[in-house]
Amino acid sequence: MLLVNLRYLVVVILFFILSGCSGTYSTHHGDGGSGDTEVYPISMDDALLVMQSAMNKEFAADRIEDIFTPHRGYQAKLRFLIDIDVISVYAVAEQGRGPEGKNIDGFSFDVHRSGTYPLGGIPKSKLVLKHVVEGAARIAEALPKI
Repeated sequence: MLLVNLRYLVVVILFFILSGCSGTYSTHHGDGGSGDTEVYPISMDDALLVMQSAMNKEFAADRIEDIFTPHRGYQAKLRFLIDIDVISVYAVAEQGRGPEGKNIDGFSFDVHRSGTYPLGGIPKSKLVLKHVVEGAARIAEALPKI
């Protein structure tokens, strides 16, 4: 009986560890707030400012690093004891459908987290995406992705 309970406990712990390893929240995949895929018709400079501002709201400036691949963005590490989560925000070049059906260049945003601290990383990454969406929406209205 004790051996069965121990096996069950190990399976449950492994499930939580593996399920907390990574996740992505984005306007690219439609979870930016409105439920639809959102493209913001803004410049790369504006996208960088929006992402940097969002990261600065959640992390100390000296913990934020530039990312150049696969897309332009920023990342920061969140630590708790021996656990580490890496949260990254990217601007993904997209086209949105503007007024009169015109294709308009812009950016959607991905926030990705990975690591062993999902209790801290998941809420923090969702807040980063929220700040990014609010910042981008102050500059331009979101368009549906083509």
